[in-house]
Amino acid sequence: MKKLVGKVIKVFIPSLDVDQKIGFQVKTDEGIFEIIEDQTEENASIYKDDLVMLTFRNVSSKEFIDISLLEEGDLDEE
Repeated sequence: MKKLVGKVIKVFIPSLDVDQKIGFQVKTDEGIFEIIEDQTEENASIYKDDLVMLTFRNVSSKEFIDISLLEEGDLDEE
């Protein structure tokens, strides 16, 4: 599992389908990543210019990226 800190440069709705999805473009030291996931209470509070933690994990040979708001003090724990 790999973790990266980044800054949200864009928040968007990826399509007009019935599923409630939300998308984020996040700039990190390793490049720009685009994350699209189901909208939840947690990710609905992530806005442009917020610092976030991206967590990369592999499940059944498929890579997933989770995004979470970086709270003050989170970097001190690692």
